[in-house]
Amino acid sequence: MEPNEIELYRKAGKIAAQVRERLRAEVKPGVKILDIAKRAEDIIRELGAQPAFPANISLNEVAAHYSPPPWDETVIKEGDVVKVDIGVQVDGYIGDTAFTVGDERLVSAAERALEEAVRATRPGVDVGEIGAAVERVARGSNLKPIQNLTGHSLGRWELHAGLSIPNVGGETGQKLEVGQVLAIEPFVTEGAGFVEEDERRIYIYSFLRESPIRSRMARELLREIKKRYPTLPFSIRWLAEGMSRLRLEITLRELRAAGAIRPYHVLVERAKGRVAQAEHTVIVTENGCEITTLT
Repeated sequence: MEPNEIELYRKAGKIAAQVRERLRAEVKPGVKILDIAKRAEDIIRELGAQPAFPANISLNEVAAHYSPPPWDETVIKEGDVVKVDIGVQVDGYIGDTAFTVGDERLVSAAERALEEAVRATRPGVDVGEIGAAVERVARGSNLKPIQNLTGHSLGRWELHAGLSIPNVGGETGQKLEVGQVLAIEPFVTEGAGFVEEDERRIYIYSFLRESPIRSRMARELLREIKKRYPTLPFSIRWLAEGMSRLRLEITLRELRAAGAIRPYHVLVERAKGRVAQAEHTVIVTENGCEITTLT
């Protein structure tokens, strides 16, 4: 990786860390999750970057992919476990970070699992060793790692660049190399340790391809999506201006059926157990790794 690329990853990571820390105090009972998502994205832009993906604000048994739609009136309640997942991109170079507010046992386990996972990250290591570190912490806290959620490698304009970082142990044959950029994100739960797609809720999409589209409205929206969000995921909130909820949902359904856009279903813990998450972006170095998402 070229030195200028490393600097851009560092810049994106630093901004993501600043957004994360500024948001911590704002995640509390009585606050709308829609306001937190908007606030996260506004701060990213204020700091001179762009969202790499819509801010995810996931409550309790919802593990991932919940970016509040424009009509969401959900307010955080006392006792809620709130996960905030933030992505920042600078010229396509990404910083990805997350934190959880709520139940101390869950939050502490996720954060300690992240620390151990980062400690295990070095050249030549099988990614299963990173997963084993996460699993040890989770099970040592009488919790479970979520087995079908993983961290992932990052590339320029690529949120998932091909390598998965598991949250459970086991040899994979996939070994780390110097220069790889990784989003390491342990998920721990008091539930079954698996997530399932909620078929009814899709609030994040990404552009896939141009496809034959019957309705003019859907063709126009696809042109807008391709122009504004050709590579990274987008929120339906970002498309909603000037469109009714019904019109937006019908149009997105047509684009999805045509294979023009990829849906990111909301992911829910199978046994409805509460979930906590923690995440850093790291660059694999000769002696270990460098965390880019530190303040």
